[in-house]
Amino acid sequence: MAIAERSALDPLAPIVNEVARAIGRHGLERGEPEGAKAILRVELERDVRRVIQVYWTPFEADIPGRSIGLHLEVAEPRVHWAECYLSNDFSNWVFCFHERPDGDIQLAYHRDYPTPAEAIKGFFNLANWYVLTATDKTWDGVVYRVAPELGWTDDHTALTGSSATTGVQEALKKSTIIWLRWGQNGRTHTMPVWFINDQKAGKLYVLSGERQQTLPGAEGMKECEVIFRWRGRNARIGEIPASVRVLSPGAEWDQVAEKIAEKRLNIPGLPEDTAKRWRDECVILELTLRN
Repeated sequence: MAIAERSALDPLAPIVNEVARAIGRHGLERGEPEGAKAILRVELERDVRRVIQVYWTPFEADIPGRSIGLHLEVAEPRVHWAECYLSNDFSNWVFCFHERPDGDIQLAYHRDYPTPAEAIKGFFNLANWYVLTATDKTWDGVVYRVAPELGWTDDHTALTGSSATTGVQEALKKSTIIWLRWGQNGRTHTMPVWFINDQKAGKLYVLSGERQQTLPGAEGMKECEVIFRWRGRNARIGEIPASVRVLSPGAEWDQVAEKIAEKRLNIPGLPEDTAKRWRDECVILELTLRN
């Protein structure tokens, strides 16, 4: 079942999608806890009730019904872990704990968030500091495992995609079209774009402003998500975040513009003449894939 169909049937499906994207942004690989430095478990939770003692005052975090739980655990040198509970209808909680030298468990930090998206971002930031940094670990040493009842599919795996995967590398070499998703003035845009790949520099270049391709808000874009699809098939290979740099006018802009013009089909005239025409009306975006 496609992600869009699942989202319509299960209100938790969009949360699972956001978790998959966050896993991809941090470069986690799927695996088992045996031999791993740390494990991130993605679970389906039911009727979560956490009673926490903060100094002398207890408080209760209550998430009725179903929710998505994230559990990052490190066992060595001492036990450190973080929990996150995600729900569309109730507060979203993040807790970080660690084992003290005397063996007692201590709450290191807690916070609630109004939306799952904010909580996911908060969880990865807080878990990085209170769990990984505290135990001299990094996200490179973390593997993730998803509970079977969440119905993790190939589409979710695509959301966690890395630029190093065979499918993405093949798409970079053989495809001329990628899909971009970016935000602009509170709106989200998703569209296919023509691009060139500078394999040596590890950069993608996208031209905006010509008659056939104009990206709203391109001149102010700072980041986006790059969606790769199998050529000739309506299936995603990967969805990878990218940082965006708008090239400034000058020698670098001219050089890249000529390379784009050389690859662009059905444009009359010399590449340098085309690049000069673009100079006054187009924006060139340099994309760097983050994982």
